[in-house]
Amino acid sequence: MRVTSETNARRSAGTGALDLRPARLGNVSFVALLVGMFVAIVAAFVFVLSAILIYERESAAREVGSVERAYENHKTALLTQIARYAASNAAYVNTDMAFSAEWVRSRFGRGLAIREGYDFVVILDRALEPAFSFRPETAASDLDLPAILTPQVVRMITSIRERYVDGLVTARNGDTYFTGSVADVSGVTEVMTGDRVAIVTAMAIFPDPGGIPMRRDLPMVLLAVKQIDAQALADMLASLSLSSLFLDTTIPRGMNGTPIRDSDGVALAYLTWDPMARASHIILTSAPVLAIALFVILLISLMILRRNTAAQQELERRKRDFIEAARHDGLTGLLRRDFFLAAADDLLDRPAAETGTLGVLYLDIDGLSQINDAFGHVVGDRLIQHVVSVLQTHCRSCDVIGRMGGDEIVLILCRRETPAALMRDVDTLARALNRQAMLEDHAIEVSCSLGVALRPEHGTRMPSLLRAADVALQRSRSDGRSRYKLFDTAMDEAIRERRRLRDGLRQALERDEFDLFYQPIIDARTGQVCHLEALLRWHHPERGLLAPGAFLDVAEETGLIDPIGSWVLQRAVHDACGWDGIGVSVNVCATQVSSGTLPQEVESLLAETGLAPSRLMLEITETVMMERSDSIDAVISRLSALGVSLAIDDFGTGYSSLSSLHHHRFQTLKIDRSFVGRLDTDPKAQAIIGSLVGLARTLDMTVVAEGVETEDQKAMLVNSGCQMLQGYLFSRPKPVLDLASEGFVRLVSRQEAGPEVSAGAPGRAPGGAPGDALAG
Repeated sequence: MRVTSETNARRSAGTGALDLRPARLGNVSFVALLVGMFVAIVAAFVFVLSAILIYERESAAREVGSVERAYENHKTALLTQIARYAASNAAYVNTDMAFSAEWVRSRFGRGLAIREGYDFVVILDRALEPAFSFRPETAASDLDLPAILTPQVVRMITSIRERYVDGLVTARNGDTYFTGSVADVSGVTEVMTGDRVAIVTAMAIFPDPGGIPMRRDLPMVLLAVKQIDAQALADMLASLSLSSLFLDTTIPRGMNGTPIRDSDGVALAYLTWDPMARASHIILTSAPVLAIALFVILLISLMILRRNTAAQQELERRKRDFIEAARHDGLTGLLRRDFFLAAADDLLDRPAAETGTLGVLYLDIDGLSQINDAFGHVVGDRLIQHVVSVLQTHCRSCDVIGRMGGDEIVLILCRRETPAALMRDVDTLARALNRQAMLEDHAIEVSCSLGVALRPEHGTRMPSLLRAADVALQRSRSDGRSRYKLFDTAMDEAIRERRRLRDGLRQALERDEFDLFYQPIIDARTGQVCHLEALLRWHHPERGLLAPGAFLDVAEETGLIDPIGSWVLQRAVHDACGWDGIGVSVNVCATQVSSGTLPQEVESLLAETGLAPSRLMLEITETVMMERSDSIDAVISRLSALGVSLAIDDFGTGYSSLSSLHHHRFQTLKIDRSFVGRLDTDPKAQAIIGSLVGLARTLDMTVVAEGVETEDQKAMLVNSGCQMLQGYLFSRPKPVLDLASEGFVRLVSRQEAGPEVSAGAPGRAPGGAPGDALAG
C-alpha cells in the first residue's frame, strides 16, 4: 500500500477541492439535460402506452361482453327450439297420457334429433328412467344417459319437476291444468362429454296453455343434448364482429377468452378468439410524435456527451481520490476510525463459521511523544509508518487494520483455527514490532504495547471488544510495556460488578428489594416540614443497603430505569396518603418524560389514591429540559394541567435553561448541593446563589437549597432569600416511620385522612427531589 505524508495528503486534498468546482457545474448541467431527456421519453411513451392500454382494455371488455351474449342467445335458442316439441297437446297425449313409441320416435327422434341436429335425445318418465332415447349415427358413441346425468343435470330436472307440480291447479269442474310458463319448467346447463362440452336443455312435457285436462302427477321430462361443435361456433360467430371463435381448455397466449361454466360455476372450457387489431393502429398514429421526440433526444444527447465526457471522467477520477482520502489515513494509508469501525461491524455480522476465531488488538507505540521531542515529528511519522509496515507484512489479507488517531492502531485478526493459534500470531507480531529500526539515520528502539480481546469470550460487538482490548492494553503498559496482554476479567473488576448489579436489578423489583427513604424539606422561615423527598434505596441481598449512585447507571443501560421510576412514583404517592398534609417530592427520569405516558400514569395514580395533586411535586432535571422538543413540551404542559407542582432540579449545573423556565410553569427551582457546599470556602458561591434566587423571584418560583449541613450555610441561604432548605443539618434520609418518631411527620390512617380533592390551578409548592429518588 502506498504511504504518503500527512502534509502532502492535505495539500492534494485542498487543491482538488478548488479545481473540482467547474467539473461539478458541468455535471449539474449534464444531469439537468439528462433529466429533460428522460422526461421527454417518459412523457411520449406514457402517452402512447396509456392510449393503447385504455383502448385495448375497453375493446377487450366489449368483445367479452359480445361473446357472452352470443353464447347466452345460443342457449336461449336451443330452449326455444325444444319448447316447440315438448309444449303441445300432442306431445303430452302421446307421452304422458298413452305412450306411443312410433309417434315419439317420429316426433323426437327424426324430428328433433335428426332435423334439428341434436346429438342425444331422451325422455325420462316419472321415475327418471328413460322412456325413450335416441342418438343419431353421427353422434359420439360415448354420449349416453349416464354421461349426461351429472349432479348438476339431476338438480336441474328435480327443480323443473317441482316447479311443474307447483304450477298445477284444479278447476271447479275437477279438471287439472298447468298455469305456469315455459320458463318455469325448462332449464339449461353444460356438461363435459369426453373431451367436449355439451349443452343440455331440459323441459317438462305439458299441453298447450288452456288445452286438455291433465293428471296431477310428476311430468315426463325431455332432455336434448347438443355438443358445442364447429357449427355451433359458426352460428355464434355470425352475430359477432370477430374473425374467428374457438373452444379451448385454456386461453392461449395472445388471445382473448371467456369461460363456459356449469351451474356450479366450474369452468369447463373457454370460448377464445383472436383480438381485433388495434394496438398497431395507435402505435402507427403516434409514430410521428415518437420519431420527433427521439430525434430531439438524440441531438441533445450528442451535444451533451461531446461537451461533458471529458469533464465527467475527470470528476470520477477526483471523486475516487477524495473517497480514498476520506476513507484512509494520509500518513499510513490505514482506514480512518469511522470507516474502520464500519468494516469491523460488517466483519462481526458474518457467521462465526466464516470468521473463525476472531480477536481485536489495541496497539500503542510506547514513548512516541518522547521520540517526537528528541528527533522531531518527521522521525515520529516514520516510526508510525514503520509499525504499520510491520503489521501489514505479518497480517493476512482477511485481517482489518485501522488508525484510531495518534499512535493508536487497532487490528482485527480473523480466520484463526483456535484462540491459541491467534495468540501465537500475536506473539509473532509483538516480536517483529519490538526491534530496533533505522529511521531517518536514527537507530530507534521500537516499543509497542498490545491489548488483546477475543470474540465471543470478551464481547460480541466492537464497543465491548475495543473496551476489553483497551483494558488489556493499559495492563500491558503498567506491566512494563513492549509486551502484550490478553484481556482477563480480573483486569476489570468493575465489569463483573456491573454484571452482577445488572442481574440483581432484574430481580429486585420482583423480590420487593427496593425501599424509599425520605428527607424533609424545611420552610426556612417557620422551620415546618413542607415536603418529604423520596429517595430510593436497594436492600441488596449481599451488599446491604445501596444508594442509587451504586446502580443507577446500570439501570439506565439495561432499560430498567423506567419500571424503577414508576415504582418510586407509585410507592411515594401511596405513602403520602398516610401523612397529615405534607407533600411528597418525586424525581422522574429523562426516559419517563420523553416516553409521553407520564401524564396518564400520574393522573391514574392520583385518581386511584385520592391524593390532592397540589401535594405531589415532580422534579425534572435541567438536562432533560435542554432536549427541547414538542413531545417534552406537551408532557410538561399536561402535567401542569393536572395540578401537580413542577420543580426544575440541579439548576445551574448544566446549561441553565432559562428559556425552559420562562416557557413552562415550574413552581420550584432547586439549587444544587455543589453550590451550597462551597458557601463556607468560596465567596463567589453566595453571589451565585443570590443571582439564582433573584432569577427565581422574578419568575415567581420558590427556591429550595439542597445539601445544607451547617448553621452558617443555613444563615447565608436565608439571607440570600431561599425559602426552603434541605440537608443533613435537619435530617438524613430515613424511613418515614423514623421521621414520624422524630416529629417530622404525623402519620394518619386513610379513613382519618379522608378523600382529598384538588381545586383550582396548581399552587406553588416547594419541592423534594424526585430525581434524587433515583439519585440521592
